[in-house]
Amino acid sequence: MQHITVGRVVALDIFQSAAPELVSAPDPDADNEPVRWMHILETERPEGLLPGGEFILTTATFLDQAAQATDDGVTAANRFLDAVEDTGAVAVAAEILAGRQHVVEALKHAARQRRVPVYILAQRTRFVELTQYVHENIAAARLQEVETDRRIHEAFTNLSVGSASTDRIVAEATALLGCPVIWEATEHESTRHVVAEHRVVAGDEVLGRLIISQHCPTEDSLVQTVLERASQAVSISVLAQRSQQEMRRSIASSLFYQLRKGTELSDQEILWRLTETFSQPPVQAVKWVPLVFRIWGADATEDKLNRWSGILLDTLDDVGGVLKLPVFAARSEIGVVDMLLPLYASTTISSLIESTRTRFNARLRGQGQLIAGVGSASDTAKGAAEMLVKTAQIAQAAQAYASSTGTQRVYFTAKDLGLQGLLATLQDHEQMRAFVVTELAGLLKAHGSRQAFDHQLNFLEAVVTAENKAALARAVHLSRPALYARINRLEQQLGYSLTNDPEQRTATHLALLAYRSNPESMYAVMIDSAFSEE
Repeated sequence: MQHITVGRVVALDIFQSAAPELVSAPDPDADNEPVRWMHILETERPEGLLPGGEFILTTATFLDQAAQATDDGVTAANRFLDAVEDTGAVAVAAEILAGRQHVVEALKHAARQRRVPVYILAQRTRFVELTQYVHENIAAARLQEVETDRRIHEAFTNLSVGSASTDRIVAEATALLGCPVIWEATEHESTRHVVAEHRVVAGDEVLGRLIISQHCPTEDSLVQTVLERASQAVSISVLAQRSQQEMRRSIASSLFYQLRKGTELSDQEILWRLTETFSQPPVQAVKWVPLVFRIWGADATEDKLNRWSGILLDTLDDVGGVLKLPVFAARSEIGVVDMLLPLYASTTISSLIESTRTRFNARLRGQGQLIAGVGSASDTAKGAAEMLVKTAQIAQAAQAYASSTGTQRVYFTAKDLGLQGLLATLQDHEQMRAFVVTELAGLLKAHGSRQAFDHQLNFLEAVVTAENKAALARAVHLSRPALYARINRLEQQLGYSLTNDPEQRTATHLALLAYRSNPESMYAVMIDSAFSEE
């Protein structure tokens, strides 16, 4: 589709036969300006007559009288050209025949610094024939543009109605443009050179982009039209695929809910249900391991966590494809994904989880955090499924521990967490906070500042963790008598003895560990409790 441009009009034989002379200094790309219409103008003040985009033809007879005086002629010519430029005209051609040299000089002087092309035609020009030819071509180009738009619209509408895949839509765009069109989902966007692109969006979510990475011979306007219509079709296709995917995932969540609650199904029946639900071939695993992933983040709403869970499931599918592992995973709660992992001789849990978190973080771009709890391996899928609840507890403790300590570990087993994991899980429970307040309240009352309180806590920690008094004296750099005196003061502040009561010593150590798991929050609770007692 070829639009009529200034350059195409100037190149016409009928225009060239008038011996055109360019008397202005137009921009280099002025010849590429599209001509909306040709207009024969015989007035010095065209304001209100031209909407913009016109190629103006004139005989400039309105300049004859003013041009008799040089200064008046230049002023009048400048006034005319100023008005033409203000209207948005793209070119001016003035037919000035022999005997009107004073008009030629006035126009040349006024046009010499103009950015709009100004031509002087020294021979008689058939204006009517020229305008007729140009208008016919403009009309033909517009008709072709309408027909092309209709054809593009029909092509992509039919693809959308027929539930065409993204690959099929991209292939159609490639055929229409005659150059390769590439679809890049958001998570797979590259840094390659891009000639043209169009973002594919659904609401406020960017799904990806359609790009052209090499020179395309097609006009830019057609490229943008095709990419825009193709992006709409791709958006519909992606959302339709999501809808089908969400339906399958809903079925998978129902199956995992049944497995979590306990089921009378045999191991073979569970295997059959898993392979049918997830469209996987029969699995012959050496072992099965339950995994539970937890997602969280600052200001994470339920909608956001659900969307992130979907991204995690997509990521697990991708990683499973790379590692050639069947993926059996489903949402179980908001921000929680359960997984039954079949282990083969070459399978490593760490590689699966590491790859998953790396890809997941890349897609979320640092918005959320991911951690996994890993349960004990079982010989059967049913055995692993029966441990999903316990594995979920491990994942919950792992999240609490990671939040309070800032650890960057990817996954935890029950052995990894131990007492610290339990305390991290219980740090926000009222009973745990009340226990810490009870054990350490005396120490807080005896020290007026946070710094003094923390200093005494360090000494308390040394006391409850020391193997014996001799080792403790060396650790705190005190003589035996000085150490005994300080321990005595500590016990008076606490309100109980640490020396001859192993159970109390253990309780104090536990309270200290609980305080250390979240010191800012625990200190605030203790201060509030102290004020409420007053």
